[in-house]
Amino acid sequence: MTVELSIECGDELVAEALDEALMPDNRYFPKDQSFEASKEGSVLRFEVSSPRARPVVGTVTSIISDARLFRDVWLEAKTRGLGSAPQ
Repeated sequence: MTVELSIECGDELVAEALDEALMPDNRYFPKDQSFEASKEGSVLRFEVSSPRARPVVGTVTSIISDARLFRDVWLEAKTRGLGSAPQ
């Protein structure tokens, strides 16, 4: 099974920040699973393959979940400003 996932960000700065946020979590995989990630401009691309469906679905689900969390934190930081005191 192979799943290809593309995430289009608002711009290259956001894509770079998301890429940096995701990569520490995407280093270790089951031995029979392959993982490739790339960034082109504002688009992050992931390809996850394994003869077993469960690890592929788990990895892709984790990437999507982490990207959503990143989006929420990024929007909160942008709305409130980095380093601002809690209100």
